[in-house]
Amino acid sequence: MTDPVHRADVVVVGAGVVGTAVFHELAARGARVTLVERDRAGLGTTAWSGGIVRCYHDDAVLSDRAAAGWRYFRRFAEHTGEPAAFHTSGFLYLPAPDRAAGARAEAARLGAQLPVTWLEAEEVTKHFGHLLAGPAGRGAVWEPESGWLDPAEVTRGFLRAGRRRGGTVLEGVAVHSLMRLGDGRITGVRTSAGAVRADRVVLATGAATAHLLTSWGLAHDLWAQAVQVELFQPEAPVPGQPAYTDEEFDVNGRPDPDSDGVYVGHPTYHRVPSPPGREQMDAAQSRLAAAAGARRWAWLPGSRHLGGLRTAECWAPDGRARVTAHPDAPALLMATGFNGGGFKMAPWAAAEIATLAGLA
Repeated sequence: MTDPVHRADVVVVGAGVVGTAVFHELAARGARVTLVERDRAGLGTTAWSGGIVRCYHDDAVLSDRAAAGWRYFRRFAEHTGEPAAFHTSGFLYLPAPDRAAGARAEAARLGAQLPVTWLEAEEVTKHFGHLLAGPAGRGAVWEPESGWLDPAEVTRGFLRAGRRRGGTVLEGVAVHSLMRLGDGRITGVRTSAGAVRADRVVLATGAATAHLLTSWGLAHDLWAQAVQVELFQPEAPVPGQPAYTDEEFDVNGRPDPDSDGVYVGHPTYHRVPSPPGREQMDAAQSRLAAAAGARRWAWLPGSRHLGGLRTAECWAPDGRARVTAHPDAPALLMATGFNGGGFKMAPWAAAEIATLAGLA
């Protein structure tokens, strides 16, 4: 049998923002942890992320997980010793009309402990009427202290902090299979650089997860789905543009100060193979996003289209991700299936994985 390249308590597979957050958290709690990445850290789905950090979700469970991320990212340097600027653009959630009452109630629950508030329609118009293409519906959730971070900066920060805590990083190393004993127990992974023995394996592989689980003979309910975001540069500056999710017209995005533009995303509902290849921009999807965005934002018609970003992410059917031990392989911990929202959930996921690994 091949001698192990490393002996670790935990091996983390995948060095996107979730994998590196897990890597840092485990190392900070004293575990011997090895992070394995087939390319270079942060070059997968994370490289295309908008890095939006906000609290509100229709599901209170997701709100609380995201709130943990918001608190962490607001104090990222204190937690990691690494710089990562938090861009406070604010976050606006515009619910579909039939979900306004629930949004108001959830905003009130969150607002008891966080800077989250409900704006009635007239207040939305007062603050954001210069941006809107039409009526403000039945109100909106407003988070004045939410915003976004640079995903590359955050990922490399987690990586450096985890290394300082004693963690080991193997970049350019692909994981081929799980290592198992005769009774099926997992004892590590086989990689392109040899074996890495560990008591637990954490799978944080984004859109490649479905393929890996299937190839290893493990049941799952995950799939890879394309995500596409357009970048539009308005004819004139749009002061006060927040990060946003608009459920009425199904668009989301954030401002991009580097281009004086705004990102506009619209769901693709398009499943892709796992692992995905390099996703190319879809012109038809760009037109759909432009049409949907123009129903909400007055500045979008006449804006210059500056291209955009298209990648794939791991999807789960209930929207609550899969941050748990695999039911058929308890030593395999999964941190995946975030439906495109994994960045803001990364700190929560890391703490949850640490608990599952017995490091609470």
